Amino acid sequence: MADRRPSYIGYCDQHGKRLYPSRKLARRQLRAHRDSQGMRAYPCPLVAGHWHIGHLPKDVREGRITAPEIYRGQR
Repeated sequence: MADRRPSYIGYCDQHGKRLYPSRKLARRQLRAHRDSQGMRAYPCPLVAGHWHIGHLPKDVREGRITAPEIYRGQR
């Protein structure tokens, strides 16, 4: 029988998004998501060592700018 325990450890108080304890688990969950196109795993700026899953900005998806250019200096 498949493991039915959630891969996330709870929700971020500030963002309201699921918290994943590692990038590996966040990316695994992202691959299992049916609409993962245009999404990525990224570190939570408030909880060190934990990750969220979210959509890439429209400008990144359309190739006008790169994600590092948008998020530079936010970590």
